[in-house]
This record gives sequence, structure tokens and C-alpha cells, in this order.
Amino acid sequence: MKAILLAAGAGTRCYPFTYLTPKLFQQVGGIPLIEYMLSWFHGTPEIDELYIAVRDNTIAATLESYVDKRKQYVDRILRLFHKLGYKVEYTNPDFAIRVIQANGWGTGGDLRCALDQIVDTGSLGDDFLVCYTDYIINRAMPDGTISLQMNLSDIIEYHYRCKKALGTVMTMAFVVVEREAATRFGVGKFEELNGVKVVREFMEKPDIKEITEEPAINAGICVFNSQFILPNLDKFLPGKPDTGLERNLIERLAREEKPMVAAYLLNLDAWFDVGTLEQLVQANILIASEKG
Repeated sequence: MKAILLAAGAGTRCYPFTYLTPKLFQQVGGIPLIEYMLSWFHGTPEIDELYIAVRDNTIAATLESYVDKRKQYVDRILRLFHKLGYKVEYTNPDFAIRVIQANGWGTGGDLRCALDQIVDTGSLGDDFLVCYTDYIINRAMPDGTISLQMNLSDIIEYHYRCKKALGTVMTMAFVVVEREAATRFGVGKFEELNGVKVVREFMEKPDIKEITEEPAINAGICVFNSQFILPNLDKFLPGKPDTGLERNLIERLAREEKPMVAAYLLNLDAWFDVGTLEQLVQANILIASEKG
């Protein structure tokens, strides 16, 4: 399966730090944010190729150089995660990493740009996975240790199960947060069908009056059915500025009578959004203070 990491935002909410380095190179616990995201894919054997979409030639060139040079240091990076006190396993050490350039046109516009380039170079496959780059997670393991790796394999398996049972065309991961925090995200409401959850309403950045207690928000991970998305790109993901994946695609699919979007509810000890400067600093404090 192919995966796409959307990293073409300007990082304006992390100014002034992102004047120095792009957000994906900002450090948490001494390790660049990009390595936290790469650890997810290193732990997902289903992923054979990852495309990272960035916003300009300079960042693309820097990232390409880093990706090439990091190969000889992967074991060392793994040991650094362990020194922080976390369990991280690289069961998929050899997936390919490609850097592509997007336009900074929003989540939907940048996904469209990435898909156009990937389809031009070969087959995308029947399904593909998309992640944002703003998140760090803590997940309790059966042996009592804490992992920094998202279990993407479970989300992929759930996507296949929902597609087969209900004919859904995409699966979204959600996480429950405090009500006051949910106004900055997309909030989903679900219905259970045949033992799985489907999204029946999705509101991007709603007013707090519209938010119930224990809201489930978009956790920035989606799996798509290529056979639905690719023929409908112009309808849902036009290649133009300010095209949001959330409002252009997810809100519209959630309103359909037929179940279109499956919901995967994450079970995590912690979910850190590092989209702002304050959250980036707070994530550093929490990650570095963990006693794994």
C-alpha cells in the first residue's frame, strides 16, 4: 500500500520557530518531528512506499538529502527513542520514501497535487493511506510499556472490513478530546452498522454550542478507496487554493444516505497536536518527562 504524508503547510502557527526550520524538522525530545511520523510507517508492514508532500524546492531538497543520509543511522535513531523511555519497533525498515512538491493549497489541494504526481508515475493501488504531520501519540502496550507508534495496521484492516461489509469508500481515525479543544478540529458523529461505526455528520471547526460532551475529532489519518477517489477528483478535490479535504470531501460524503465514511476510534493514552508553538513546547515537556 502507498501512503502520503501531507507536510506542505506554511507552519504559521509555529512562528517564529518555523522561520528557522520547517515544522517537520522541529524537535520533540531532541528528535525531529518527521522521525516520529516515519516511526509509524516503520511499524506498518503493509506500507511499501511513502510520499512526503512539501511546499517548496528548498524544503524538498533538504528533505531528500536527509532521507538519503538517514539510512545509515536508522538503528541509532531507534536507540534514541528507547533512551527517551518509549517502545518503538521497526518491523518495516525498508519502505521507500519519495519527496514530492505540493502548492500549500490546503489539505485537499495538496492531496490532489500529490495524487496527480503519483498516478503519473505508476499505479496507486486499490487503497492508499493519508496522514497529516502535526501529531505525536502515546499508546499503552500489553507489556506495560508506552509506544510512540500509531497502529496503522489496525486502521488499514478496519478499512478493508468496512469496505467489504458496507461499501464505504474511506476510513477516518478519530480521537476523543475535551469539548473546548474540539473547536479547532473537525468533529464527527457516528452511527453503528453491522458492528462498525460510520460517520453520519462531520463539522469542520464547529462553534462550541454545536459540540457535545466527549467529542470525537479528526485525528489526521485516512484510508481511501482509489477506485472511488480517482474518478471523482475534480468533483471533490479540485486543484486550486484553499481546498480542504474536510469541507470539500468529508463533510459532503458524511451527508450521503449510503454509508460512505467509516470511523475508527483511537484508543490512546495521549494524543498531542503540535500545530502551534505552545503545543510544540508542551509536547516536548511531556515526551521528555516520560519514564517508560
